[in-house]
Amino acid sequence: MAYREGLELRARKQLGFAFRDISEHLPGAFIIYRADKEDDELFYANQEFLHMAGYKDMDELFRLTKKSFSNLIREDEKKKIEASIWKQIDNGNGNDYIHFHLRRADGSYLSVLDHGRIVENQQYGKVFYVLFMDWEDIKSHYSEKFSG
Repeated sequence: MAYREGLELRARKQLGFAFRDISEHLPGAFIIYRADKEDDELFYANQEFLHMAGYKDMDELFRLTKKSFSNLIREDEKKKIEASIWKQIDNGNGNDYIHFHLRRADGSYLSVLDHGRIVENQQYGKVFYVLFMDWEDIKSHYSEKFSG
């Protein structure tokens, strides 16, 4: 079909980007994890996330978090944050937005804005794709939006 007469050349172009290209060059930290209240297994984190959170590599992330998303949340916020995520999803939203303190590899915490999206994956069932933004960076770049 792409070569039928009348179709423009623009429609024939194919993207030549592999997942790795996109994952490593997208300007944002992200993870993918199982969307299950009892089993929130981490599947993937891009280099931007590993750098933001201070993990050397995926093995260290998996070892220190026991492959669980909830282990990235500051202990005193876990119940509230998890309840907020599931309330947004249970209300029919495909996206959730939360602000919390992300546990870094060294045990310190980083204030982040988390934008998650729940999707059905053929291999893993329901999963969350989650983007993270450093809360202080957001405030410093958009301080006029937060001051009023």
